[in-house]
Amino acid sequence: MKNHDLIAFYQSRETAETVRDELLSAGFDRDDVKVYANTGGNTGAGFWDNVKEAFGFLDEEDKALYAEAARRGASAVAVSLDDAEGPAAQRALPIIQRYKPIDLDQQAATWRKEGWTGYQLQRAGAQATSRQSVKEGTTAIPVVQEELRVGKRRVEQGGVRIYNRVTQQPVEEKVHLREEHVNVERRPVDRPATAADKAFQERTVEATAMKEEAVADKQTRVVEEVRLTKDAQERTETVRDTVRRTDVQVEQVGAPRPGQGGTEFAVDTFATQLASDQRFRGRDWSTIEPEARKSFEQRYGRGSGWDKFKDEIRRSWDRVRSKV
Repeated sequence: MKNHDLIAFYQSRETAETVRDELLSAGFDRDDVKVYANTGGNTGAGFWDNVKEAFGFLDEEDKALYAEAARRGASAVAVSLDDAEGPAAQRALPIIQRYKPIDLDQQAATWRKEGWTGYQLQRAGAQATSRQSVKEGTTAIPVVQEELRVGKRRVEQGGVRIYNRVTQQPVEEKVHLREEHVNVERRPVDRPATAADKAFQERTVEATAMKEEAVADKQTRVVEEVRLTKDAQERTETVRDTVRRTDVQVEQVGAPRPGQGGTEFAVDTFATQLASDQRFRGRDWSTIEPEARKSFEQRYGRGSGWDKFKDEIRRSWDRVRSKV
């Protein structure tokens, strides 16, 4: 899969669309060149969906910087490339730079002088709005999972071109020809004339000599055929990628921490949660122990006594699984 390797922000949407049109005229595919404009100063979920599609997985500082640029009316052009330093990138860069994109680092310095706090402000806001109290009724927490969808497209991979040209070459054939000649010979004779001699009668005798001449003719014949055939073969290709999923973990609020009293209750609660986690379904303890330890230390902190409690957690986990 391609990543958006070239991203540039411009002061106006019109400039961004002009850059996009010039990139399309330079031969880039329409699916690989996108304009992202934030209309109305909205930096909510809809805008972040566009940012995720355009820029992939960004760190929080870049997200805050891009969001602030969009909030102030800037529009982004994203070019998707196979190789960030390949020929396509070399064709795209002059076009992107010709329209003077915004220097976001320089702008960020100016915005901070005006009171913008960048990533810290974004993070504080996120923390302030991430907690929700359930007072009455039912609250649904969605479990979100990405699915990989694989399609296919036809691309040229070379072929055969046949040229038909007319050439000439000398040829020769041998033929035997017959030629006649008439010879006249006089010789002296001394004998009496007979009736056969037809004495004193006038007559004419002709002898014609014939000869054969070579006559050439041409006949067009098909002596060879060049045929083009095309067959198709099918193959199976494995497409590998990563998909994300949100897992919901249930934690008892106010449960005692290990080492602070109420150890048995905390261990049983933690083991129950492990047994109900879909990630660990059907697996034995030796395969889940590293992940269980990580979850334990995230909840109770490093140095909270995993090595001390792990055997007890395992026994409780086995008991819960046997009941299930």
